[in-house]
Amino acid sequence: MPDESLPGYLLRLSYRLGLTPAELGRTSGLVSTNGGHLPRRLVLDPYFAGHPIVKINWSRPIAAQSGPQRRSQCRSDPVGFGRRRAAAANLFSDPRSPGLELPGLSLNEFTQATRLSREEARSLTLSTWRRNYPPIQRWLPPLHGQVPQIDKWILGGLDRYCPQCLAGDDSPIQREYGGPWKKEWHLGIVFACPQHECFLRHHCPQGGQPPDYDRASRLIPFDGFRGLHPTACRYPLPPTARRLRRPPCRARLDQAPLPALRPGPRLLALQHHLLSLLKTQDVNHEVREYFSDLHLLTALITISWPHGSRRVDSIFAAVVGIEADARRTFGGIRVHDTSPIDPIACGAVLDAAHSLLQIDSLRDVLAEFFDSALTGTPARAGWAQIFTKYEKSCSQRLRTAAAPLIRTYSPSPGWAAPRSTRAAGYRAENIPAHLEPDWYARHFQKLDGPTDHKILRRIAAVQLVQWTTQASIPEAARYLGVEAEKALYTEDNTHIWLNSTHEVQEFRIALSGLATELSDRADGLIDYQYRREALRDWCLDPSTWQELTGRLEPLRGKQPALDDRKRQDASVFIWVHVTRGEHLFAPHPIEAEQPLDIQQDWARRRNTTWFQLTRPDPMHHYADLRKALTDYAHQLAADIEAGAVSTRKARTDVT
Repeated sequence: MPDESLPGYLLRLSYRLGLTPAELGRTSGLVSTNGGHLPRRLVLDPYFAGHPIVKINWSRPIAAQSGPQRRSQCRSDPVGFGRRRAAAANLFSDPRSPGLELPGLSLNEFTQATRLSREEARSLTLSTWRRNYPPIQRWLPPLHGQVPQIDKWILGGLDRYCPQCLAGDDSPIQREYGGPWKKEWHLGIVFACPQHECFLRHHCPQGGQPPDYDRASRLIPFDGFRGLHPTACRYPLPPTARRLRRPPCRARLDQAPLPALRPGPRLLALQHHLLSLLKTQDVNHEVREYFSDLHLLTALITISWPHGSRRVDSIFAAVVGIEADARRTFGGIRVHDTSPIDPIACGAVLDAAHSLLQIDSLRDVLAEFFDSALTGTPARAGWAQIFTKYEKSCSQRLRTAAAPLIRTYSPSPGWAAPRSTRAAGYRAENIPAHLEPDWYARHFQKLDGPTDHKILRRIAAVQLVQWTTQASIPEAARYLGVEAEKALYTEDNTHIWLNSTHEVQEFRIALSGLATELSDRADGLIDYQYRREALRDWCLDPSTWQELTGRLEPLRGKQPALDDRKRQDASVFIWVHVTRGEHLFAPHPIEAEQPLDIQQDWARRRNTTWFQLTRPDPMHHYADLRKALTDYAHQLAADIEAGAVSTRKARTDVT
């Protein structure tokens, strides 16, 4: 039948032959002759690739093939069956398997047994759409040697259907066996029937309930039952006290009423659009990227519900709310990387995701979701984990918009950190620990909020290093020269700020703008890591200090102290100017050589001297000293860049 899927074909053929679907699977080589159920993966790729197909004598009428004669013929095992089955298993276990590019002999045997053409045989599975729909080709990594799992945006069993399509037309074959179970109903992006302008149904009108294991693993629910019409519900009714064994429901799904809610012109147009993209003959990477973008934004909407309710048609908002509540109750983060079970909720959320993709400022929209809805640790890290799965197949536009959001958050322990999506022109060594003052002025000074600028600069530097190195917050902080215990403080400080302040959205946008600016002029950026290394444990030597202070204008009255304590503070000032680090994290080698009580005294007075050197209106002595130190810092930086100052030479003696 047109658009028929492999499970629909097997249901119809097994009913015609008087076999169970599982028996038909065994006789046709789909499953082991020793038993077993039809696996769900068959909807993607006919597992009989490489299997011999038992040849049924189709030249005789079905009625003439009766009883044991027919069963014996179907169950015969031709020579070489085991070798071919092993070859098929090896083919399917390889994630690089091309799908339904069957060896000619296997496909010839199948077409001979079924009297289908080669194209008809190929059309039974989803592999004809594998080039346009990423979940068909995406194989999850094998677990413990098992075969790859099917992507959760490909539905199993017989989860969705249109009753009017199952009722069929007036042709003799469809009057007897019903219409086709369409293969497009296996895709999570199909929620409506454009032909009959109705939502698909996803449950039995008489209450048949699919057990979880059937929904997850089987191609056809309860495939061991014989004599069920192809359109009959194969799920059992709810359990009762008197009935331990639960036979199939048997309700005719082709007679089920249509859903009361109708999709309307907007959703029907979206469904037409999705199907046309799916079935286009041209291989277009933009189509694949669009579907991946839809999946990512659908996950974002369901995780953050009800924040996205204003983007959903109010008629369908209640249905989506029920779906979102069920996901929060019965599943973790990973359940959001699936198609909504209810086709009505699915259509409404896909429409909302599609509308988000039409907005020019996608980055701002994503930031709004993160700041207003994804306020907890699991939600943010969870969406970042889902993003990692689609990272290679989603659009560059979405990758760019999401980068400043997911890179500002480290996943929970046990979850793999997302790989960097930014083709960063800058490198980690180009980032100073406290940012260049003009960088801050251009990108962050406009932020209107209560947060101290020192915190903003510190967090911005850590995040920029994270984006280009995949480092954790402590790792990035240590790379920038922050001590281990202070790195932990930086991590706590960062997490608290990201989860509490209202400035986060503007900060992320500003940070992304700075990263873009750095990438655009990467060739002219300074290697601050080299400067930090050159000045590690550095200080002004006594002779240089004496030379610098000798240039200061003499003062009347009491003379300022020019002792080792001030030499240490002056060294910190120069270190900050050259490395663009934070004075709190500067080396203090002179202080470290002093007795403990003197170290404590210097530490108490450190901030006072720093304030005098950096205040906007310094006193006369500190103004002259600042100018002398600034000039020396400029020369020292130039010498380091020119290679005139090696790391060894820069670390002068303390005394």
